Amino acid sequence: MENILQQLVSLAEKGTVEQRCAALLVMGTLNLQNPRILKTVATVLDHSNPVLKDYCLRYLEGVDPKPAVSLLVAFLDDPDKEIQERVIQLLVRAGQAAVQPALERVPEASRLCQLNAARVLCAVQGKAALKGLLRMLLSGTDEFNKAVCDLMMPMIREMRSKEQELLYNEVEGFATSLEVTQQRPAVVSAIRLLGQLGRPESRRWLFGLLGPEHHPSVRAHALVALLRCLREQQLRKDEYARLFSLLEEAEFSEITRLALELLDAHPLPEQFQPVLSRLLESPHGAVQKFALRKMGDLSSPATVRTLIQQLGDPDYRLRDTAVRSLHKIPEARAALIRELLACDNPSKGWTIAELLPSYEGKWRRDTLDALWKRLQAAIADEDRIQAAFLHVLKNANADYVYQELATHGARLVAAKKFKEAIAFLTSLKEFPEFKPEDKFQLALAQLKLRRHTVASHREEPVLELLSDLYRASTYPLFEALKKEKKLTPEELFYLGFSLVERPGEERGLGKNLLEHLAARFPRTKIGKSAKNKLKLLG
Repeated sequence: MENILQQLVSLAEKGTVEQRCAALLVMGTLNLQNPRILKTVATVLDHSNPVLKDYCLRYLEGVDPKPAVSLLVAFLDDPDKEIQERVIQLLVRAGQAAVQPALERVPEASRLCQLNAARVLCAVQGKAALKGLLRMLLSGTDEFNKAVCDLMMPMIREMRSKEQELLYNEVEGFATSLEVTQQRPAVVSAIRLLGQLGRPESRRWLFGLLGPEHHPSVRAHALVALLRCLREQQLRKDEYARLFSLLEEAEFSEITRLALELLDAHPLPEQFQPVLSRLLESPHGAVQKFALRKMGDLSSPATVRTLIQQLGDPDYRLRDTAVRSLHKIPEARAALIRELLACDNPSKGWTIAELLPSYEGKWRRDTLDALWKRLQAAIADEDRIQAAFLHVLKNANADYVYQELATHGARLVAAKKFKEAIAFLTSLKEFPEFKPEDKFQLALAQLKLRRHTVASHREEPVLELLSDLYRASTYPLFEALKKEKKLTPEELFYLGFSLVERPGEERGLGKNLLEHLAARFPRTKIGKSAKNKLKLLG
């Protein structure tokens, strides 16, 4: 057997390419392994012929790779990507035996070799491997360290809790030993690893990196890590203060955004309410919105007053945020009602009007009366804020406000104040049921205001309203028109003439009106005109 082994080694060293490949294949199949074979494999593996390299790796894949780790680490940056991958797999199979040779190779190696060594160390793990990975981060660039940390993240996620605790201790010791200003890439790497581990014990060191004296990338990474480490933890008083100081920096940056995200994830103690009021003066819209959002968690009268003031802000984003916060404060209802009653701004009034129906609570009669007076005055003044008062009253007590509008409108018609009456009666269109008698009052006011010329081809509002009333209800419209003392014969003729020109059922109403005029005023111009129109109708 010894003689055969010598012959195989000799062929592997000096034979033709085919013989050398065959010899390597046989030795691998027979699991033959000794120092001389390894020396031969090392020589052949360094050959430029890719076929010989392939069979060398086949041999090593067939035997225990541990004795060959020193040989293999030299090929971690081989130009052939496939050879790199096969070497990495062999080193991983070698386990802990590969750690020290890999680490010895790293200091003088290329970046590619170092990254592949990091892949091996991440797969093998163990205390020595983890310490070696941290040492690699000491002298790395930002880009290199990020690549190493990215390789370590899956390893950390797959670790058991005990293993993560051991790694945390290593990373914490590594982190606290660093000089922040001189070793920034290593500091950022330590922050990323602590963030992935997500342990609240690292909060003190991380908060210490948020000051303006540190590089922006260090501060931003520290905040990202804190978001993970404090996910289920309460913030302390001094930590709130540190984060609020970040919000008051002159420039809005990624640091500000991350500080907002961290503060948003934690309930705010009431003692910081004055800080929120101060943040409303911030030049940054995102900070202002944050302050308004957090006020929704505080139900003090001062907070409610501040939020209500923001309802008139010209920036709709701030208004919407204030509305969402007020939604969460039931105690704000009474203050909102008082604000609406005193409000002269149509935009702010409408915002309050849309907000009030979301609260539960009974509406007192004196409150309804006060709102009605404001609505009455707004309609009379043609003020746009009337829409807000009407919306609130409809949601509070629709029957009440309908009756008030209808009664006041009819009163104005009776007083021959037709323009004012139209404004009130038109509001009744906003209700699901517009009563026929009220439609008639609106039509009467519209008719009295129009210029009485026969123009049946035009779509007059009064004609539309009366046609709808005639077709869709049992209201005795013809009798009401005949008995209405405010209507002149000319106005009745205009209605009769215009209605008979229309294609619908209302033609019958128009004919009845013309017949009434012909019979009532047979010798007048109106009566004769009515007769002539009836003759044309046949």
